[in-house]
Amino acid sequence: MTDEWYSHMSLKYETERIELKVKIEDLDRKLKALRTAEKNNEYFIRAVRRFMEMDTLTAPLLKELIDRIEVSEIEGTGKNRKQRIVIHYRFAGYIDLEENYVESNFKQDTRQGVAVEYVPRAAGE
Repeated sequence: MTDEWYSHMSLKYETERIELKVKIEDLDRKLKALRTAEKNNEYFIRAVRRFMEMDTLTAPLLKELIDRIEVSEIEGTGKNRKQRIVIHYRFAGYIDLEENYVESNFKQDTRQGVAVEYVPRAAGE
């Protein structure tokens, strides 16, 4: 084997070794992210099951289930007043329900003069 051929093969080997090392590190990061997501899904499902079995809504359960609630400014006046509320669930983030789960723009009167309407998030939001 000539020195030139050895140098060429050595360089090729070293390049491949570095590429594989980077690929392994990337796959390890992805695997850790998947394991974290899987754990978060388990925690969320457990909290939702407790939520479904409860008789009364308690603050500890809400804290366990909900990460944060974003409340926007009120728009409009009188009966045309609207306020956007976005709920971010712990371990799951914002859940945008698909059309097969909720009628588009589902509306429910909650009490006199107050109605809650589910409006799917617009594309790009």
